[in-house]
Amino acid sequence: MPNNKLHSRNIVLTALASVVALALGLACSGGPSGPAQGSPEWYMQAARENFAIPDYAKTIEQLSEAMGAEGEIGTTAMLWHSVTTAGLARGYSELGSAFMEGIEANEARAADFQNFVNDYRRRTRINAIEFSEGVGKIQALIQAQPSVSLDFPLPPGNDSVSPVLTSVRSGTNAETQIAGMEGQTLTRGIFSVLSDLTGGKSAEDLTSIAETGTIEATSDEIAFGVSRILLDISTMFDREGINDPRVRGHVLGMAEKWVEPYLEDEDSEAVEEFKFDLENERRDIEGKRRIAKE
Repeated sequence: MPNNKLHSRNIVLTALASVVALALGLACSGGPSGPAQGSPEWYMQAARENFAIPDYAKTIEQLSEAMGAEGEIGTTAMLWHSVTTAGLARGYSELGSAFMEGIEANEARAADFQNFVNDYRRRTRINAIEFSEGVGKIQALIQAQPSVSLDFPLPPGNDSVSPVLTSVRSGTNAETQIAGMEGQTLTRGIFSVLSDLTGGKSAEDLTSIAETGTIEATSDEIAFGVSRILLDISTMFDREGINDPRVRGHVLGMAEKWVEPYLEDEDSEAVEEFKFDLENERRDIEGKRRIAKE
């Protein structure tokens, strides 16, 4: 007679084996899987996750890895990287200037505030130079097509000025709120760069467009925006800022080349404002007094 207990045990073991085999099969062939680690897609996914936190430094690292990919991924990573580095340069420059104003307003805070100034200027320099060195890729892109898709996430939040930054300018101690102030100011910088590259669209406009589709910019808008960003970077290296005449002169020359096709457009308020700022930057480099706005 068959051993019923042994027979039952064999049935149970067989069933368990079938379940394990089915699970392994699904894991190997039918289950969902993300991008392969180290692939351009993987770096782009990681960049999106860190951008949303926001961890902008990590985002730049990951976009740098994805920029080497061919096709749409490489192009998107390059544009996103350029916007982020330019935005961080502006944000850190604004932070450094605020702490310098704080020193002037309250000399008792000079020692503590100067440490922030030095760190922010170092970060401004890194991001400003990284953006400037990459504009050749932007130029190649816009020469090949009439418009560009800025198909990447917007920074979280808005472009408002942090109230803590305002208190810093008055010399108020704000050490416990530095992180939030930094994040908001860097986000503000990124939005300002996107505005320049899209013909002056506000953060609200950009957010509204992104909610329903992809932000588009003409090649002319991109080119003029790059010239505006380069001119601003030039001023970051002036005597009152980073104080590097060599970099300042080089970046100013780049700005002049980028804007040259648009200087004859006297009907454009943005062009006229650019020409005014450009002339003042030239005068300051030459040691001449700046022209006041009427």
